[in-house]
Amino acid sequence: MLYACCHPYLDSTIYSSIILVTMIFVFVDETGDLGKRGSPYFGMALLEVHSDSYKSIESVVSTYRVLSGMFAELKESPQQHFVGLNLLRGITSLAEAKIIEVSGLYINKSQYGGRYLTWSDYGIPKSRWAYYIRNYLLRHLLEFHFTNKSTSDGKIDLILDRISLTELQRVNTLSYLNSETEIPLKQPFSMPHIGYLTIADSKYVGCLQVVHMLADLVNGSANNKVSKEQLGLMNKFFRIKEFIGHKKPVEKLIEENGHPTDGHSPLN
Repeated sequence: MLYACCHPYLDSTIYSSIILVTMIFVFVDETGDLGKRGSPYFGMALLEVHSDSYKSIESVVSTYRVLSGMFAELKESPQQHFVGLNLLRGITSLAEAKIIEVSGLYINKSQYGGRYLTWSDYGIPKSRWAYYIRNYLLRHLLEFHFTNKSTSDGKIDLILDRISLTELQRVNTLSYLNSETEIPLKQPFSMPHIGYLTIADSKYVGCLQVVHMLADLVNGSANNKVSKEQLGLMNKFFRIKEFIGHKKPVEKLIEENGHPTDGHSPLN
């Protein structure tokens, strides 16, 4: 795989001597910060597009650039926090035609159950919580996106924008998302197998620029700061979920406080 500059499979369909294989690209970007302090919300947006349809979204982005006269990276435009309606209309058309699919998930830190934000099980040190909460929320976003959704036989490439991971962390994250965990699970996570995990630079990957702007809409939705026009378009294709998560297990609360409280059961 090639990291941090370009993606080896974009704009292509992979041929073998026997069958035609479609790649399923799943682009994800974040909004807000991972720590307890700072932004009141943290969220992610997801954009799914198949390799045989990738040129369609490229065409929409190119048309938007020409009409707006804007040729810098989309996330560097003055519209960083509010997606231009023309681009959003183009994305809506692609979604209505089933060429792309979009989902979002966010936490309100004041309402969130707190795992990897204010507490952790299994003795994970606070210095590693940011890595764990990203994986935790990414997994729930993928489960939300693929719930009640039939998937093709194509290989899934999950593509993240410029997050800082060591190679060991990247491999561990991929294993975790595929339910290959050190801690035994009662059942596998409810998502298809992820074939690849790629860290790319949005300067060279247009879909990461688009999903960044969609992540801004997730933030705007959480803050109730999307316009009436944006909301009308989003309601046609953009599923966004507030994730509450699990509160600290009763056992840990008793251990820390010496008496029962209003905790919930541990995560399965």
